[in-house]
Amino acid sequence: MLRTANVEGDVLTQFVVDTLGKADVNTLRVLRSSHDLFTRAVRDLLPQLNFSPATVDGRKVKQLLQMPFTFRLTP
Repeated sequence: MLRTANVEGDVLTQFVVDTLGKADVNTLRVLRSSHDLFTRAVRDLLPQLNFSPATVDGRKVKQLLQMPFTFRLTP
């Protein structure tokens, strides 16, 4: 719907990445969003993403991550 209306936007999120490199969706906080539909798209996508887990002294640890998602139209 937003693409059809030529709407671009951004969502700034914060969440924990676990020791397996998966986002813990229960920790997701939306810090800023230009539209609720962009927020919904991020919520739907986040469980599918894979991250490299943080390490401390060679051990994998959970990490709090702040990540922007940008929605731009390409010609």
